[in-house]
Amino acid sequence: MTIPEPLAAALAAAGEDYLIGLCNKGTVNRAKKDLAALPTTPEAHVEGDEVEVRLGDAVCRIRAPLGESGCSCPSSGICRHRIAAILWLQQQTEENEPPPPSAPSFEGLRAFPPEQLARKLGPKRLAELLTRRDAGAGPVITAGGSTITVELPWMPATVRLLEPLEHSSCSCHSQGLCLHKAAALLAWQLEQGLANPAALRAACPPENGPDPETVHRVCREVRTALTGQLVTGLSRLPPETAETVERLAALAHTAGLPSLERALRALHEEYAACFARSAAFRDETYLSRFSQAFRLAGALETAEEESRRTLAGSFRDEYLPAGRLELYLLALREVSGQSGYGGVVYYFWERAAHRFYTYADLRPTFYGPGARRRGDVALWGMPCTLRQACGSALDLTDARVNAAGGLSSTERCTAVVLGQQPPGSVVPASALCTDFSALLAGRSAPHAPEIERLALVRPARCEPQEYDRVRQTFSLRLLDAAGRDLWLEVRYKKEEKLVVQTLERITGRLTRRPEDTPVFFGSLYREGDRLKLYPIEVFTQWEVQP
Repeated sequence: MTIPEPLAAALAAAGEDYLIGLCNKGTVNRAKKDLAALPTTPEAHVEGDEVEVRLGDAVCRIRAPLGESGCSCPSSGICRHRIAAILWLQQQTEENEPPPPSAPSFEGLRAFPPEQLARKLGPKRLAELLTRRDAGAGPVITAGGSTITVELPWMPATVRLLEPLEHSSCSCHSQGLCLHKAAALLAWQLEQGLANPAALRAACPPENGPDPETVHRVCREVRTALTGQLVTGLSRLPPETAETVERLAALAHTAGLPSLERALRALHEEYAACFARSAAFRDETYLSRFSQAFRLAGALETAEEESRRTLAGSFRDEYLPAGRLELYLLALREVSGQSGYGGVVYYFWERAAHRFYTYADLRPTFYGPGARRRGDVALWGMPCTLRQACGSALDLTDARVNAAGGLSSTERCTAVVLGQQPPGSVVPASALCTDFSALLAGRSAPHAPEIERLALVRPARCEPQEYDRVRQTFSLRLLDAAGRDLWLEVRYKKEEKLVVQTLERITGRLTRRPEDTPVFFGSLYREGDRLKLYPIEVFTQWEVQP
């Protein structure tokens, strides 16, 4: 008997894991027993691309792909008769001509559109999958032979992906493309680099968005008001201009445009500083805030619906489950924001996934001093405050994070503090940037989220600069081994007093011992043709416990 070539190839590629994926392990074991107990050799003959096999009272028609084989028994799924017939045909194929071993290509799984899978999951489930993947708590994927097994413990479900996809199986026993199969296939495509997270989010935007007519009206009013202010000129504007911008920010809030509201509140702070003749006011900062608000209003007014949702931002980010996180509280920063919020931002290093997370304890400052903030925060059932835990490792279970890497303060999370450790014993040497050219690849983009601009830098040497008394700026030039420079600058003001004092002590130390370079942790940005780092923390004893 000569088995048709397509069927012979399918039989050669179908290992035991593939057959289990078509039905289950019990059915495969029962088929093996039935085949071994047959009193006579099965009858078989070829009909076109199929082989008809008679096993006792059952007649099976085996074809490629194997999942489309039929049987005369009333079973709706892949029955033990079909599995036994496939196993018998495999024995005949091996006896006639052993097929050469070949790795499965999974061409059908690779070609399935990832955007279609994203739409099947919906925005919430997609965001949860991507968040878990980024946090290192995604599905467990095991490729064995001709089957890809994907475990989704948070759904929960176990999926066996087969070629073709419609023959895949799921522990929910769904015959079609269920949510579990869609999530499993998309997770595998992401692991293989076949899907882009940004494109997936664009293909599956949130269902609700701001009303287009309201957006157009508010953005037009914002641009008209800002145009009038620009024509009048800053020196001739009345002090009431700050109140006008505050009113525009309230309109943006009502219209569901949080990003525009934040931009306008930042501009309000600049106007308030200008009319109060504050020494902290800078023309370039004012112009930057002004142009940011004006351009954002224009972009929102002309954007398509999907782009408008992205530009509008969100008032409160959705926090999704991220499983267990092994964190190290690296640093904290006092914030007196231009966006109308003040407080403390805590920066964490995740020991397993090697990435940064943040927790922001911020309160609005635009309602007056009484609404600013409370004292140090204690979260997740910890026996101390976050400030007291700085420099400590902790394990956070049932963590929830948003798309920007921000940790939730939910009481469902629990943290175990593992004690103080030197940062060099937790953060690997590979995470320290010693080649400054690596910092240029997108990490200093002006509109990138802060979590993407964070960097740990170890320079080859440091060159202290003279204090700029005109601009009231402290500067330090950092250089790598190839002479590429990174500038550290801090403008002296009340909120930055402790930062400047710390940097002045480090400068004095470098003057005495120039070879003793510290590790700098901060946020990257560009100013003109210079790459700069805003310092969040400086570690003078990186490997050794201070």
